Amino acid sequence: MNISHKLTGGCLCGGVRYELGERPFGVVDCHCIDCRRSAGAPYVTWGMVQREKFKLVGGTIRRVSFAGRLRGFAACCGTQILFEDALDCPRVDVAIATLDDPRPFAPAKAIWIEDKLPWVTLDPCIPASPTTPARTQGQGEKMT
Repeated sequence: MNISHKLTGGCLCGGVRYELGERPFGVVDCHCIDCRRSAGAPYVTWGMVQREKFKLVGGTIRRVSFAGRLRGFAACCGTQILFEDALDCPRVDVAIATLDDPRPFAPAKAIWIEDKLPWVTLDPCIPASPTTPARTQGQGEKMT
């Protein structure tokens, strides 16, 4: 692991716990309607890690298939933890707010702003894309 301490996170009730073996990359705020509805929030901040770097250390993730992708929720309380293009995809997206300390992982981009709620104000310091930009070195890889 090339980070000085383990990155840990979990769900609202503490029933699901995980560790990350690397720092999340390609961090984005996703404003798509699917993320909004699945989280009950105006947008979700996601960060990618290599699948083998995500380790579930407690509890159960319930995967729900929708729109050709998988969302992973804590079976105990329903907190959304993961987003996956497919079970065999080499990377998973982790909901940054589920980290015990999400502060170091600010988004580098806003995506799916064509679905953005009108009362949400975008950060003018980061680029924004109407949908999901082309995949380049992990940036914009979150697709919904």
